[in-house]
Amino acid sequence: MPIFPSIEWLTEVARLAMHDDVYRRFGRVDASVGLKIGERAFRLTFDVFDIADIREIHEDELRDLDFYLDMEPERWQAMLRSIREHGRAEREFTLNSLDLTISDGLHQNATGDGYRADKFFRYNENLQRFFDLSANVETTFDASLSTGIANSPAQ
Repeated sequence: MPIFPSIEWLTEVARLAMHDDVYRRFGRVDASVGLKIGERAFRLTFDVFDIADIREIHEDELRDLDFYLDMEPERWQAMLRSIREHGRAEREFTLNSLDLTISDGLHQNATGDGYRADKFFRYNENLQRFFDLSANVETTFDASLSTGIANSPAQ
């Protein structure tokens, strides 16, 4: 069972997305995207319909990406649990809703480049489908990132 966050988990979701007709129907994606989960950071390169270069990076490397999604581990877990429960993001756990409700926004650009940051909105449907496909991945959460609900399977 893949652990979130990990390269293994992201690779499994990417594999599902690259073979998903709905994901492909939203169109081509050209973006380098980061995920910041607590003190950990990951990079994914979306290139047309391919998702590659999935790796853990140092936080200072986030500046090289078009944008990154930044949430505390508990919120990531709540989002993924909700997706697992409903088969897709609903209400407060869609990327748009999270971007509107998190005080500094969900998406960030380390250099303040508005053009690059705008890719979050341009590819939002693709990104949402990417995360929605995680409903099909048995997930365990990294216990070192939070307390309480961590290291239990997503229900």
